[in-house]
Amino acid sequence: MKFEDITFVVQGPIHPTITQRSILTLRNRFPGSQVILSTWEGEDVSGLNVDDVIFNKDPGSTTFVYSKKDEAVKVNVNRQIASTYTGLNAVKTKYAAKLRSDNVLHNTNVIELFEKYPQRDERYSFLNKRLVCSNFYAKEYERGLRIPYFYSDFFQFGETADLLKVWNIEYFSDYVFREELSGKKQHEHYPKDSVHVEQKIWSHFVNQFIPAKLVDEHGSKQDLKNSRNVMLNNLVIVNGDVLGLEVPERLRQQNGYPYDCYTYQRWQWLYERGFGVSLGIPLLFKAKWILATTWMFFRKGMRLKIRKLVKRS
Repeated sequence: MKFEDITFVVQGPIHPTITQRSILTLRNRFPGSQVILSTWEGEDVSGLNVDDVIFNKDPGSTTFVYSKKDEAVKVNVNRQIASTYTGLNAVKTKYAAKLRSDNVLHNTNVIELFEKYPQRDERYSFLNKRLVCSNFYAKEYERGLRIPYFYSDFFQFGETADLLKVWNIEYFSDYVFREELSGKKQHEHYPKDSVHVEQKIWSHFVNQFIPAKLVDEHGSKQDLKNSRNVMLNNLVIVNGDVLGLEVPERLRQQNGYPYDCYTYQRWQWLYERGFGVSLGIPLLFKAKWILATTWMFFRKGMRLKIRKLVKRS
C-alpha cells in the first residue's frame, strides 16, 4: 500500500495546538497522503495544512438518558456521524482513516496491521476487509459481565467503502423525558440498563446483516456470541501505543487489570482460538486475564446478573 492511496479524515471541532499538530504529524509520517478536515461551520481553519475542508452544520448534542436528578445526559453521537460521514464521502482514495481532531497518529504501523491477519469466517464478514481500530473504550466487560458491540470509535482505518458502510447512519433522536419516571435514571429501554453510544453505532451497522438491535447494554447470549464473531472478522483491535495514537490525558485508559477493554493481545488470543493458529500469546497474560475476569464476575457481575434475572421475572 502506498501513502498516496490513503486519505485521513480529521473530524470534529478545532482544538488549539492539538489539531494543527495532528495534521502536521500526518504530513510527516504519511507523505503523499491526502488530509481532509471535516469540522463545523464557523471554525477557524486558518494555517491548517489540509487538502480539503468540509464545513458541516452542527446537528448539536443528543440526549439518550436522563439522570436521577432529571438532568439530560448529552452525547455527541450525531456530531460524530455528521463530521465522519461527510468527510469519508469526499474521499477519492481506496483507503481512508477516521481520526478525531484531538488525537495524533505518530507512526505507520496501521498499514502492516491492516495486512497482517488474512483468515476470516465469511458468515460474519460484513466488510470487504477488516478495519484497524484503537482499543480506547472498546469494552469487552462492563461491571463484571460481557457486553456486546462496544467497539471503539476513536480511530479506524481500512477501505473507504467499508468505513462508509459503518458510518452511513441516520441521526439518532432525542429521548423524550417522561414525568412519571422523574427521579429515576430513564431512557428508551427503561427499566433495563441503557445502551451506550458505541453500541448504538455498531449494532446499527450489524443489524443490516443479522439481528443486532439491543434493548439492554449487556444484550442476550446470542448478542454476545454474534458480537464476538463480528468483532473478530471485521476489526483488528489495537492498543493506542501500538498504533502510535496519542489521545488527551482525560481519555487515556489502563489496559491491564481488570481487563474491561479489549487489548491487542486479547484480540490476537481470540484470533488464535477462532482460526486455530498460534500467535505466541504468553500464557502469563492468559492466566492473568482469566483470573481478573473471574474475580470481577464474582465481585460485581454475579450480583448484577441476579438483579437482571429478578427484573425479568
